[in-house]
Amino acid sequence: MHCVIRAILIVMLSSFSLFAGDFLAKEALKAQKDKKLLLVTVSSDRCPYCIKMRKDVFENTSYKSKIAQKYIHVEVMHNDIALPEALHAKYLPTNYILSPKDLKVLDEFAGYIEPKHFLELLEEVYQQEIK
Repeated sequence: MHCVIRAILIVMLSSFSLFAGDFLAKEALKAQKDKKLLLVTVSSDRCPYCIKMRKDVFENTSYKSKIAQKYIHVEVMHNDIALPEALHAKYLPTNYILSPKDLKVLDEFAGYIEPKHFLELLEEVYQQEIK
């Protein structure tokens, strides 16, 4: 009986890992094709700063279009099973910038950042990484 339960758990955990890999792999392919970086926002619906950042930056048409010129943006809830272990954030919101080639974390920014400063940070990282 223990062997059966153990086998079921292994299969379930393996499928979670595969799902997480597929989740970022699809976005990485798009980013590579368009010469963009990945911007992954780890967030929560109950976090006041996450809500503020979402509203002020990611739902603002002007900022959203500027980000989309150089980044593929993905927002993931902190408790989502698709979130890879390497992107589990201690503080929310946390924004990770990933290389689309190997999904390596290039930079990360924790907490709420004023929209103008956030765009400046994104531009700086983009200029350093895309040559």
